[in-house]
Amino acid sequence: MDVQRGFNFGSDVIESFLAPSFGILVYQDDLLFTALELAGYSWESVDKFRKAVGKKIPEEMAKQHVIFVEGCVKHSGTTKAEAEGLWNLFEPFQGYGFNKAHAASYGMVSYWTAYLKANFPVEYMCALLTAESAHTDKLVEAIAECERINITILPPDVNESLTGFTIVESQTDKTKRDIRFGLSAIKNVGAAAIDAIITARENGSFASLTDFCNRVDPQKCNKKVLESLMKCGAMDRWGHRAALLAGLEVIRGKGSAKQKVAKNGQTGLFDGLETKTKIDEVDILPEVEEFPLKEKLAYEKQLLGFFLSDNPVKEIIRRADAHRTHRINQLDEHQHLGQTVKLAGIISRIRQVFTKKDNSPMAFLTLEDDTAALDVVVFPKTYEQVKPLLLEDGGVLITGKIDFREDKLNLVANEFEAIEELPALAGYNQPLGGNGQRTHEIVIPRGTPLEKLKQVNDLLKTHPGKDQVFILIPNGGAPKRLPVPYPVAFTEVEAGVAK
Repeated sequence: MDVQRGFNFGSDVIESFLAPSFGILVYQDDLLFTALELAGYSWESVDKFRKAVGKKIPEEMAKQHVIFVEGCVKHSGTTKAEAEGLWNLFEPFQGYGFNKAHAASYGMVSYWTAYLKANFPVEYMCALLTAESAHTDKLVEAIAECERINITILPPDVNESLTGFTIVESQTDKTKRDIRFGLSAIKNVGAAAIDAIITARENGSFASLTDFCNRVDPQKCNKKVLESLMKCGAMDRWGHRAALLAGLEVIRGKGSAKQKVAKNGQTGLFDGLETKTKIDEVDILPEVEEFPLKEKLAYEKQLLGFFLSDNPVKEIIRRADAHRTHRINQLDEHQHLGQTVKLAGIISRIRQVFTKKDNSPMAFLTLEDDTAALDVVVFPKTYEQVKPLLLEDGGVLITGKIDFREDKLNLVANEFEAIEELPALAGYNQPLGGNGQRTHEIVIPRGTPLEKLKQVNDLLKTHPGKDQVFILIPNGGAPKRLPVPYPVAFTEVEAGVAK
């Protein structure tokens, strides 16, 4: 065929796209009508079939497998082999399949959100952060995305933050806008406390911790709330965190007493004088040393769910970026299951256990990078070899295979490298594991026309470089991962502008 001339992805790729047209199933509706027409299902029984597919129930799907094959043979004269062939096309829908109305709705929402992100990135990311403020994992991903597209996230501030995330003018670049962290995303700071802070702030910004305690309702904004605000940096404008916490008890006590007197209608001899007001606004903080950086960051992670002011993971990732194949949030059960990958990050949790078979030690780890966290399984043979490298908060590069257990992805590790021992590499097209290449993946759905494949091939061939590109083809279980047989200069594009 002329369309295949110069197409170098490999003959097995070509063959995978030459399936007969009757074998292409797009929506759940296609499965249902196939079962109705060929296998003799009634509308009642086909709804059970739909539930089995939609709810991803393996046991029920096994029952439906027998019913479907026998029904095809009995009602439409289909051979058993042909019926089995049709069933094999159904199996991928156990992983992910929508009905047509659902898919169309999602398609429209995807278009709208893509348009908003491309044309109004600050507004879009601000809304996304507010929507996900109660879900730490999603919040971490969104903040990592803000960093990737050069949007600055400012820490929470009791004088500027609102309930949700807000857009503010950048203090360093007047042509840019930043996003201010929302108070609702801070643990232990509830709606009543936030309302009390914002209401008191309507009469003017707080001049000091003393002024804050004098004006904000102490019943709604209690000691635990104040400590949380201090520990995450929301009161940094009035002093360092250790000093604020050390002076809180005295300052808060005076503020509560003053508010109690005011509520009882009592006044002092000098109330209302400007000099008295200014004296009342001055903080008298004890002379104590600030917390070590590690302790400050631990408080931030405890209250925000991640490091905001100075993420130690970022420096580790900068050193290891050219060596890893994926970020954690890029991993997908449908694309990467069974694949060997390299991930970089810090070990945030280590749990040693012993096998039931022979009481051999092994470990379960949590690896965190700049996008998300992932559970890592280290079996006894590997654990014995790498145990000295497994340190909490230690930076590692892990090579392993992607697995799916207990309804979530994890990594079965087989090799560890300490990140501080990796060569310091910088830049996008730097060596990966010493072979001079970065790796990238392009997912191409089954049934994609060959003309489209040729366009992708031509695009890649006209941009020679150092990167290795893989074509991923969904295949029911683990996808086929086929290397493009020439190196490419792979460039990310954001909002139509090459970066």
